[in-house]
Amino acid sequence: MRLAGIVIAVGFLQGCFGAPSIDDTMDEYTTRLFRVLDKPLSENEPPITARRNLVLPSQTFPTLFELGNNVTTLNINIREFYAIQDCELGRIVAERNTALGKTQLPSQRLQYEHRVLNALANCEARLKATDNPIASTVAEWRKQKQAQYQSVWANVVQTSTEMKLGLSMAGAPLQASENKDAKASVNALNFINGLAKTLKHESVVEGKLQATHESAGDDSVANASFEAANIVEKTDKVNVEVSASDSGELEQQLQIIASSRLPAKLWQTQAILHNRLVSLNQVLAPALNSIQCKNAVTSDKATILRNVFYLYFIEEIQPIASTLNSYHYQLQPLWKQWAENAALSAPFKAHIRTHAIDNFVQYSATMKAHVSLWQDFLGRCNLSPTAP
Repeated sequence: MRLAGIVIAVGFLQGCFGAPSIDDTMDEYTTRLFRVLDKPLSENEPPITARRNLVLPSQTFPTLFELGNNVTTLNINIREFYAIQDCELGRIVAERNTALGKTQLPSQRLQYEHRVLNALANCEARLKATDNPIASTVAEWRKQKQAQYQSVWANVVQTSTEMKLGLSMAGAPLQASENKDAKASVNALNFINGLAKTLKHESVVEGKLQATHESAGDDSVANASFEAANIVEKTDKVNVEVSASDSGELEQQLQIIASSRLPAKLWQTQAILHNRLVSLNQVLAPALNSIQCKNAVTSDKATILRNVFYLYFIEEIQPIASTLNSYHYQLQPLWKQWAENAALSAPFKAHIRTHAIDNFVQYSATMKAHVSLWQDFLGRCNLSPTAP
């Protein structure tokens, strides 16, 4: 009974000085169980070796060489370049050829592609309005950039420093509460995912231009061209404002992902719980079975074991697992979409599948087995998993 009092006192003191990490809790949980069971821990015990064999998300994240999509540059000759000088497109293309333009980060490149697609659509409409034959060339450029857009987006997801931190470098395991930017990180990941289908340019400007021509008739081409020019001018202003706004928003969302590192924390925590509990279960199952509770009469040892189970597993470990499960299911639709996205590389999708699907299934099964083990023991000894 003296040991039970010590266990309660330790639990109280931990509450005063902040929650320990899941690794520390598992250490304490394992040590106290083995102490009550009079079973010394040696260097070869499964609970000890499990910690050595832990595979973290950082160890499975692919190399940059495996992840990057090679996006073909849009080639424009001098004659074509001068032909589009009246469009915003000419200025944007020129920016790409500067030193800074050639060293864009993945997120900056995605914003650049947004601007290019907007400019191509607007330039195409302007050139069509004046029956400029280069309009068909601009239309081909637009189709080429549309086809490449998914690859540019995939480079943000796979090769951005912030995304690598969020998907592989946990820093610390998950806590039951007070996980910095965790809720915001779910929204940020969905924001990034939404950018994959932001632009579907079968140009709105082109549609408006077509409507203008139809209403004006064949004898009013000049008026139609003037109207189209006005439409393009207004649309240029709107698109520039949206692009500038999105640029700041994208960088902010990436920073949230880097700050929280939520997926990596989920996956590191589930790996710790699976590895530590699966090995603990192997030792604990026969040890609990050896404890006698004849005619459902509770022994002092059984009561102390129940107290350890409650104070460490129910009070400390289960709340972390509950938080982990909650965020896992919030992100599950996102992982499913990424698993089916052809623009994302096979090694990247394998990394996601390993941690978000395969390892989560293993962890869930191990948690269930551990709980079942205790349910059987407590039922046999006429005990309930309540506060001591």
